[in-house]
Amino acid sequence: MLIGKMSKLFISLILLSGLTGCQQVYVSQNVEASTQMIVKSPLIHTTIVKKGKVKRGQGLYQALKNINIDNKQALNLINQLRDEVEFSKLKVGDRLEATFDEFNMLIKFSFAQNDYETHVVSLNEDTGKWDYSLNELDTYWQPRMIEGNLNSGSTLQDDLLAMGLERSVVNEVINVLLCKVNFRMNARAGDQYKILLSERKHSNKTVQTKVLFTSYSGVKAGSHEAYFYEDKEKSSTYTAHYTPNGQALINSGLRYPLSRLHVRSNYGWRMHPVTGRRAMHRGVDLRGRRGERVHAVAAGKVIMSTYNKFAGNKIGIRHRDGSTSYYYHLNRRSVKVGAWVRSHQVIGTVGATGRVTGPHLHFGFKDSRGRWMNPLNKRMIATPKLTGERLANLQGQVSKIKGVVADLQISKESKYLVANLDKIKRLPSALDNFSFLPKE
Repeated sequence: MLIGKMSKLFISLILLSGLTGCQQVYVSQNVEASTQMIVKSPLIHTTIVKKGKVKRGQGLYQALKNINIDNKQALNLINQLRDEVEFSKLKVGDRLEATFDEFNMLIKFSFAQNDYETHVVSLNEDTGKWDYSLNELDTYWQPRMIEGNLNSGSTLQDDLLAMGLERSVVNEVINVLLCKVNFRMNARAGDQYKILLSERKHSNKTVQTKVLFTSYSGVKAGSHEAYFYEDKEKSSTYTAHYTPNGQALINSGLRYPLSRLHVRSNYGWRMHPVTGRRAMHRGVDLRGRRGERVHAVAAGKVIMSTYNKFAGNKIGIRHRDGSTSYYYHLNRRSVKVGAWVRSHQVIGTVGATGRVTGPHLHFGFKDSRGRWMNPLNKRMIATPKLTGERLANLQGQVSKIKGVVADLQISKESKYLVANLDKIKRLPSALDNFSFLPKE
């Protein structure tokens, strides 16, 4: 009798926990009335998936908060991803997905900036640590040649958009050519243009496009060519468009403070890596090696060269347009207050002074009105003109691009070649060892 009462009490407790708790616990339908009663109460593992996107004006930290990831988890995820994700390329629409277990603990996080790569961070149950992986779709690169003549009453931008090119690709072409062509004054109907694209494909869908070459010629505009140069070093600031003789094709007087651009922490609200508190980050943290040279982004007057316990060794430079650039956590300062510096002059070295977790450069920028702004919104260049080894590498890449252009022009004369362009073996000399051209 006592056993029977205890069995009923046990069943009641199980049912009560199923009604009041957040866990799904159930009693088997196969319950016997005798003392041999069988009760099954396994824990049903459930997961909750929350999805979100980066919104206008947000950094990754704010986007993580929007999908209910707490401060500690957000800081941990950013630390896990900072060596893999280029935060400088964070944009509106980047996708986030967080998976929580039945105890509301984060067990998996994925982040995608495009349609073919997903960064995944998963909790390893055995070690209790986070594991990183990169999920990539099967893709291939394919060249595409676009050429034509400017239509009467139209613009190059209108013509390219009418061909179905993405607006971002069209803007890239226009911005490169604007460095050499005054479209408003000199563009005329009949002007010739030619563009070589390298398109990354997945299931016949274009998921990424690079502008390898563009040319424009006209009676008033003259003849101009631009080539895409890819530097050997990942995230190099030298990767950009240049003329065949190495002149940079970016309308900007600013130069990068470091030779590489790898953003460890972006501009905006974030969890401070030392204090663990939410704070406004008025600049960007750039990854750098201790002792790496730091350059002035433009000519100007040094208005600050000092040390404090938070920013460490810091330098401020007022530029001719009234804007000011700031460089924090330096290992060494090479300029004094009142000194005039040239564009790209070495002003110090990367360090870990002040309140930091490791060596990096905090780079800040104020506009001419004294308002903090995201430095990455300023267009910058690595150098006005390539020299030495980089110039030689550019000229080698220019030669290969010209080979592909010639190859595609020949293929245009044959309808068979056009129909089977992606299946035909092209000139190997034009394709070997060129990472952004299609490999056979």
